Amino acid sequence: MKKIKQIKQTKRYFFSVVEEVVMNPDYQWGRGGRIEVYDNKSKDGYAIYEARFFIPKEFMDAFREVFDFKESDKLPMIRWDQKEEE
Repeated sequence: MKKIKQIKQTKRYFFSVVEEVVMNPDYQWGRGGRIEVYDNKSKDGYAIYEARFFIPKEFMDAFREVFDFKESDKLPMIRWDQKEEE
């Protein structure tokens, strides 16, 4: 009897957090980068959407936990609102 290979079901969209180097010494308290969104149905391998971020470094681990290597069937709308400090 031939064994049937099971294929893992994946959701349509996949998220990846890419951290980037912060070169300015005035901003060493923060971590920056982008969240890339990939479409698992796409054959080209390129991200279809990205959102940039700059957050305090103490939030980085929790931020990765929420977004990195997660999947969804819904395309996310990631929006950051900035309010200037007074």
